[in-house]
Amino acid sequence: MSIRNDGLIKTFVADGVLIGRRLVTFGTGRMTMRQANAATDALIGVTTQIGSENHGRVDVIVSGITEVSAGASFTKGTVLTSNSEGKVVAATDPTHRIIGIALEDVESDDYAAVLLAQG
Repeated sequence: MSIRNDGLIKTFVADGVLIGRRLVTFGTGRMTMRQANAATDALIGVTTQIGSENHGRVDVIVSGITEVSAGASFTKGTVLTSNSEGKVVAATDPTHRIIGIALEDVESDDYAAVLLAQG
């Protein structure tokens, strides 16, 4: 069971359709976010469970402990990045941008409790 303790949540404008509990990065306009789709994206945070329509408002969790969709299985303590769908996976290369640390063992397509620590 995941335990959430969302910290700072900031509202942005969605650059495209954003799915809930996925990683986001900078969009093309001012104060916009788009779905992350690469481990090298500048990872900003995680969409709330609601997500957003294109050009709609989207709430992004940028600190704390939250739930993120897992794109692969991993164990607690794993340093995490994004896959092509904005889901968290293990960071395996020094060029990967980091979104945080897994707080529990997770199977693919589950929700993972993640301590957000961008880097």
